[in-house]
Amino acid sequence: MRRLVPFLLALALCPLAHADEAGAARALEKARTNPWLLRQFMFAFPKGGDLHNHLDGSIYAENIIKWASEDGKCVAPASGQISFPPCDAQRPPVKDYAADSVNYRQLVDAYSVRNYERAPKSGHDQVFDTFGRFIPGTLGREGDMLREASNRRGAENTVYLELLQSYGMDKARALAAAEPGAFKADRPAGDWASHPVLQRIVADTRAELDRHEARWRELSHCGQATAEPGCGVAVRYLAQVIRTFPPEQVNAQIALAFLLVKADPRYVGLNLVAPEDDPGTLRHYREQMGVIGSLHKLMPEVQVSLHAGEFAFGLVPPEDLRDHIHLALKLAGARRIGHGEGIGIETGAPATLRDMARRGVLVEINLTSNAIVHDLKDGQHPFLLYRMFGVPTALSADDEGVFRIDLTNEYQRAAATYPSLTYRDFKAMSRNALAYGFVEGDSLLADTATGHFMPACASERANGEPKGPRCRALLAASTKARLQWELEARFARFEAQAHAP
Repeated sequence: MRRLVPFLLALALCPLAHADEAGAARALEKARTNPWLLRQFMFAFPKGGDLHNHLDGSIYAENIIKWASEDGKCVAPASGQISFPPCDAQRPPVKDYAADSVNYRQLVDAYSVRNYERAPKSGHDQVFDTFGRFIPGTLGREGDMLREASNRRGAENTVYLELLQSYGMDKARALAAAEPGAFKADRPAGDWASHPVLQRIVADTRAELDRHEARWRELSHCGQATAEPGCGVAVRYLAQVIRTFPPEQVNAQIALAFLLVKADPRYVGLNLVAPEDDPGTLRHYREQMGVIGSLHKLMPEVQVSLHAGEFAFGLVPPEDLRDHIHLALKLAGARRIGHGEGIGIETGAPATLRDMARRGVLVEINLTSNAIVHDLKDGQHPFLLYRMFGVPTALSADDEGVFRIDLTNEYQRAAATYPSLTYRDFKAMSRNALAYGFVEGDSLLADTATGHFMPACASERANGEPKGPRCRALLAASTKARLQWELEARFARFEAQAHAP
């Protein structure tokens, strides 16, 4: 055991000439005997990406309190609700209220799941109720948020990050409210796509993202010798539609999401968020899937990942559990499914699972999120069911700030909970996050299980620059292939140190 500790500490510092996958596998099994060694192993383990990470939910409560204090915002003591100044006796300044350590602790608990087990609320209600309380504290700090989210991934040896964010969605909802009937589901999707106000919102949102990214890169010193870890992470965005608003407002958001992906390469896809068990969502779920499908026919290049089957039995009547994942695939054309906890309850689940495996529809697995929100733990989670049917999976962090975790925690949790998962399984899931990520370009990998390269690079090793012209051409033309090359190089460096004690 003594030799494992220096390996973990020196892993990124002294790469050797030859990788040793078998040695890394033995080191993983040794690390599984101690949670802190397992944490160290998984922290250094190369992670291809995080495909399910909400920007709002990725921020830790302590930073929200700090920013709200600096920005002169107010807080309602009883609820922790943050609001804009001017403050008053009922809504004192956050800076003053949080100066008391007891109050500070109360706010941290209000903006996360810390100590939620001791509160009267369920994990489900605590999680979904907290966003409205703290989001006003983050407004105006979008660059700081990007800095926090990217730096955490960079520090954890992660190559790629897809962030879900809702820039511009409030304007789309306002447009639909101002023009009743313009975004009814029976209107042609082409009318929405050509709506002149929606086009202006696209331009405004792109400019807004320019400002936020510029602020992030300034704060992180990107391009300088003092650059922070997040500068080295490839970041893309999923346009995040909030699905609990009235139907026409949801439709306008969906249309905006498609147009953003078409207009801006930083946006690589879209997703629907907010509680799937919300009564409005349940009433309009099929309609929402149909709207996405109609726009997808008009703009087939736009990629779709959907929160679907984010259920546990008993949360809603059984009838509402029977087809959400199926409809996300059949009607909306989803290429990835987020959560997917309810698959085992759906009608015809085996056929759906076989179809997902055949078509290569990846499931974004959020173990801690599902354990807290729906009490799905260990063998109750369908993670191994998906793997049994050959459905590709990748681990993700979801709302890591709210859940008080990071991506490493999810790798550690999976290794501790499912001893059947091997080192190669973790490599495959890490590779899946790039192979099934929506980042632009053709794949370098022919197979994520083995890491075999496509024919153009079949004779190459990712331990330097590619030698063959065909491989160089692939990497030059494809961002995805370049990121995969980098991940394989990181695996080689990691495994070069991973010789068992």
